[in-house]
Amino acid sequence: MQISVRTMAITIVLLFVGSLMAGLTSEYNGLEPELLNEEPPVQQSHGTHATSPGHVVFGQYISSDNCGHCSKQGGGSDAHHSLKVTFPDEYVYVTYMSASYGSTATARAGNVAPYNWAWSTGGAPDAYFGDRTDKNQGGANAQYTTYDSLFSSGGGMHSTVNDYGMTASISQSGANYNIDITYKYTGSGSAASNMKLYAALVDKDCTGYSYTSGIPHGYNCWMAWLTAGDTYKSKNSGSGSAFASVTPTATSQSVSWTSVPAAVVPGGLSKAIVVGVLMSGNTVSVGGTSPHVYHAIDSTMGPKMDLSIPSFTASSPAGASYIRGDIVTLDATVANTGDLEYNSGGTVDFYYVLNGNKNYIGQGTQISTLTTSGATSSMAAQTTFDTSVLPSNGWKTVFGVELSTSGESVTSNNQATTELDHDRPPKSKTPQVIGTSEISRGEYFSVLAKGDADDNVDSIDTLTFDVEISEAGKGLWTGAVVTGGDNILYLGSPNEGREYSILPTLDMPAGLYDLRSRTVDARGQTSGWSIATGVFDLMNAPPSIAPNQVNPVPCDIATKVDLTGIVSDPETPLSDLTITSSDAAFIGWHSATTEVEVRFAWSPTQGCPLGQQGIEIFMDDGANYGNDGLPYGTLLFNVLENGQPRWQALPTQIVDEASMGTLSLLPFLSDTDDTGASVPASSLSLEIISMTNSNVFDVYLDTTNIVFETLDDDVNGETTVTIRASDGEQFSDQTLLIKVNPINDAPRLDLTGLEMTTQKLGTQRVINLMALLTDVDNPSNEAFITVSSDEQGAAKYNPIDGTMTLNFQTSGLHTVTMNTIDRYDSNTYTITVDVFDAYPLYVTKVDDGSGHFYVDMENTYIDQIPTANIFLTDLAPTFTVIETTWNICNDETGTCDGLYEENLDITRSLVGWSTKLDIPSIFMPDQSARPSGSVYKDYYQLSITASDTNGDDYKTIASVKWDILEELPAPVDMDDEMLASYIDQLKGEIAELEAQQNDDSILNEQYKEDIAAILTDKRAQYDTACDDPRADCPVENMQSGDTSEASSDTNWMLILGIVAGVIFVALALGLMMSRRGGDTKPYESEAAWTQNTLPIHDTVANSMYGGAAPIFQQPLPQPAVQPMPQPVVQPVAQPVVQPVVAGPPLPPGGLPAGWTMEQWQYYGQQYLDRLQY
Repeated sequence: MQISVRTMAITIVLLFVGSLMAGLTSEYNGLEPELLNEEPPVQQSHGTHATSPGHVVFGQYISSDNCGHCSKQGGGSDAHHSLKVTFPDEYVYVTYMSASYGSTATARAGNVAPYNWAWSTGGAPDAYFGDRTDKNQGGANAQYTTYDSLFSSGGGMHSTVNDYGMTASISQSGANYNIDITYKYTGSGSAASNMKLYAALVDKDCTGYSYTSGIPHGYNCWMAWLTAGDTYKSKNSGSGSAFASVTPTATSQSVSWTSVPAAVVPGGLSKAIVVGVLMSGNTVSVGGTSPHVYHAIDSTMGPKMDLSIPSFTASSPAGASYIRGDIVTLDATVANTGDLEYNSGGTVDFYYVLNGNKNYIGQGTQISTLTTSGATSSMAAQTTFDTSVLPSNGWKTVFGVELSTSGESVTSNNQATTELDHDRPPKSKTPQVIGTSEISRGEYFSVLAKGDADDNVDSIDTLTFDVEISEAGKGLWTGAVVTGGDNILYLGSPNEGREYSILPTLDMPAGLYDLRSRTVDARGQTSGWSIATGVFDLMNAPPSIAPNQVNPVPCDIATKVDLTGIVSDPETPLSDLTITSSDAAFIGWHSATTEVEVRFAWSPTQGCPLGQQGIEIFMDDGANYGNDGLPYGTLLFNVLENGQPRWQALPTQIVDEASMGTLSLLPFLSDTDDTGASVPASSLSLEIISMTNSNVFDVYLDTTNIVFETLDDDVNGETTVTIRASDGEQFSDQTLLIKVNPINDAPRLDLTGLEMTTQKLGTQRVINLMALLTDVDNPSNEAFITVSSDEQGAAKYNPIDGTMTLNFQTSGLHTVTMNTIDRYDSNTYTITVDVFDAYPLYVTKVDDGSGHFYVDMENTYIDQIPTANIFLTDLAPTFTVIETTWNICNDETGTCDGLYEENLDITRSLVGWSTKLDIPSIFMPDQSARPSGSVYKDYYQLSITASDTNGDDYKTIASVKWDILEELPAPVDMDDEMLASYIDQLKGEIAELEAQQNDDSILNEQYKEDIAAILTDKRAQYDTACDDPRADCPVENMQSGDTSEASSDTNWMLILGIVAGVIFVALALGLMMSRRGGDTKPYESEAAWTQNTLPIHDTVANSMYGGAAPIFQQPLPQPAVQPMPQPVVQPVAQPVVQPVVAGPPLPPGGLPAGWTMEQWQYYGQQYLDRLQY
């Protein structure tokens, strides 16, 4: 049988493809079909590393369908479930289950109003405890222990968590659920204010949601919020708009729902769990770092029987410490903090700890029946303990109380401890003399007393000292001469102590003395004495006269003056001294009365020697003074007369015009009483008797001062004032001359309100200076005025009408100077005129209150495109138009090649504007000046012009400049915010590149290879960034998992084999068809460029090298179709290849960056036309 060529070709192709497929799939031929198992049983507890925190903990867990670390065995979901199984009555949590960890803040996960999503919006697993952002754990290990530490340490709950009680229940009635959450406050005092009830429905086994790998599903997935007014809000239904506000009290209260459809929970009633949480704040949730969650419950937690010890104290007579022998009182309060009445008996047992062992005190107190509320919900227990049995060398003692009960759900709060410090006897240290050890009588000297508390109760602040002295070696101790102790010296050093003062008495013998001290603590315990021998030497002292002791005596009368306190001797009584003098006024010394008798005689020529007089005396205490002679000194006396008050001459007073003066009269007055004794002059009464000229001064008395003030600014002259001093019986008068010092005053201009003024450029302003001129000394019309300005001719004065005209032709600050002149003097005045064309507009880089705008620039790094965030400041007026001009320049080249002008949307004045500075090129406006980002030494300049509601214009005086000098920091050098933004940027770029790589419509293989290279580089950058411990990278979506790589590679090999076989068949069929159809036109099956290989689609070139995308958008020129010659001998005509056009000549700089020769051949002429070649 004859076989056709075509049939043979098809047969050969089919055999080849069949053998190829068999080889590629051989490894699958022996695989048994995988049987789908039933859902694994509920995960059992693996939480062996967690310990009870002693109270309920609330957690919020972020998971997603494609989160590998969530679904792996022992990972995030297993860890939460393990805690719940291990501590069913102490852990409440909700899972926020999104479809992808790349976007976790979705409505499906629970991010619907009124809930406030305070958590991250991307990345899983992630967990937050106590509704706080600082109690956060991202990622998960595979040991079920990821969250054990946060749970065991209390989970960020409020310290009063056990002062609240809650229950939750759910049942079904028809198509709806019946839900109740009860709450109450069980503590003392008042509950927290501004409290909200976080309430939610969750599906126990996350029915309808499943993981893509690992365990089949998560647990406790959010389904709906239970909101105020018997409403709810799920991901796609419900009308709830606010969580219920609650105010817990000692009375149990409840919130109920009867209108929640049972269909909200896909798993039905058997899967439905109600979660209730008491939290304070204005929203649910709050986040932050402060504890604000007070209790939590779910409907799987049955009514709880729980006793606790909310308070336990140990007190002694001293409060928080004890001395051995004190009776310590232990007080404990036992409270029912559960949901059920406790009537199972038991005892409250007190103990103390010695050598690590508990020693129980007494027989314990029986626990009565404790109700869930009211006065019978708690009881008090008390015992006493004699501390005599405690060791004397102990520093502190731990006291405790514990409950022996039965039937409780939680026992971790059934004990409490406290400590009392042992107040031990203090220790003493050797005292010391401060300063010299040679002590003179009559002089204080200081000693330092030191000690040690030897416990944790006392310190130098509570320690005092007993200090005593004795003649050396005699043991005759006395503390009578010791005072002080209030001053602490050398605080905090080993030498700290208290300073005491010692004043040796007159009867103390001279010689060496011993010093001793002991320490006394706050409770009167004393140390032993520490003695320092021969520490100071008491010296002999001569008699002396106290300085500045003036004794009044009447003139010409023998008067006795007691010298007690005036003459003294530290060792010798005053009566044992011998006092002599050769002065004529000295009469004698009366030792028995310790008086000296003097008489200052009246002289017919000199009268009484009034005033201070001195008498030199010699004092003999019996000591041997040798060649130095007896000690001596001068006694001072004030000799007085009996008579009227005495004036001294008053000095003439001169004051300037427009001023005032004051003179104190007391220094010029004296007075005596009827016996001639001086009396205070302040007791004299003063009055002004007369004044010769009342038109010059206003004169008055202010107590003992006379005050005189000129009547006006320009008055001249003088006046004589007569003043009388009286003691009530006699008086004397004195006169005071007061003069004005005349001063000529130059003419004056009153420029109030004109010192600083503004004026529009080119406008004229007239000011009447003559109306503002005054001259107090001369007629105003005799004065004349000159004016000048820093701008020539801008200020002119008209002497006829006295006006000044201002007209400036240049803007800015101008100074106008005015001189007022009379015959004697002149005044110069200046005013400042701010001449403006447009008001200056100020732009700052920080909001420091100094500008109208401030600009926050982001991403100012090489190879990055900055973003400018522009905001108005509080100083800015209300603008109606704002125009910004951006330039991009380079310091290295000295050129500016980018310009962007923008009229800002004025409606965004309150929120600001954000502009990505992808500035168009000046030379090619349809292209970016920096398509690949900023280059080194680039700088961006900003100028702003604006107009306000008054029609005034504003413009920047100088452009604000931002320099590009730094490379983008390495991830390790980025702060947290920048690192997160950088990772998000890389994720977006990788996703875009992956989409292009998988786009089957792109057939340009070179382009795909370029994309693959860029994608490899971006993934490497992403991996480097994610290596940073601060990074929160959901690595599952960025890298293929280890467990699936082998199967994935094999699948791709299989797919590639099939594709290769199909291509082979297609080629073979095409070959047969080409042999059959020789009339095919050669240019209809293949063009020089397909649509997907046009340069416009070369995104690598256009993004990396600034290619001419707009040029590439022109229509593609097609080569002309050549007529096909008819076949003569050949069975099939071969296609004639169209020769490639070489294109226009290259520019002087060669082929432009980013262009290929093929691109230049087609579009080079348009590029040259744009550059005007």
